[in-house]
Amino acid sequence: MHALIVSGGTPPTKKLLETEINVADIVIGADSGGHAIIGYGFTPDIVLGDLDSFHYTNHKGIKTLKIAEQETNDLEKALAYALEQGTRHCVVLGTLGKRIDHTFKNLSVLMQFHSKFESIVYRDEYGDTFLIESPYTLDVKVGTILSFIPLSGKITGITTTGVEYPLTNEALEIGVRDGTSNTATEPTVHVEFDGGKMALFVGTGSKLADK
Repeated sequence: MHALIVSGGTPPTKKLLETEINVADIVIGADSGGHAIIGYGFTPDIVLGDLDSFHYTNHKGIKTLKIAEQETNDLEKALAYALEQGTRHCVVLGTLGKRIDHTFKNLSVLMQFHSKFESIVYRDEYGDTFLIESPYTLDVKVGTILSFIPLSGKITGITTTGVEYPLTNEALEIGVRDGTSNTATEPTVHVEFDGGKMALFVGTGSKLADK
């Protein structure tokens, strides 16, 4: 089962939202993320969360679920709901942008839920962000921007091939050395590392794909 969740960060374009709705089995608005779905003329299957930001009183027929507890944010609530419905693959829009603390929180949520799905991807008009396991191989267009992000702090034993700035048994660590804004030089990129939470950004979105 494939779920689409729209969160409350920078809203997706209508084109991106429509593309993802067309392949989703269930469409979930995470609180204010429901505004983006309804605002473009689409109907979510459900809008849920603490609903402190979802104030559509003039849209009758929208199914809502209020979850008042504050130990989790609205994205966590939406992902948990998706799992309960049998979701194995999930694309999430609107997770990045706006408040930086919300962006960091949503990256933490990605780490938390990564192992619970067969795939979970944060997508926007710049590209895809997701966690990878070692070893990982990606088929990609030459020239694609790639960023390797050590979310769990320091990650050692990193070896990458097929990129402009390859690593050979080296380390990346937040605040010390990062792996952002690399570029694919071959159609197949390969990465290995000792362990930890490594995120990969693949710049294939509409705002980068033609550059």
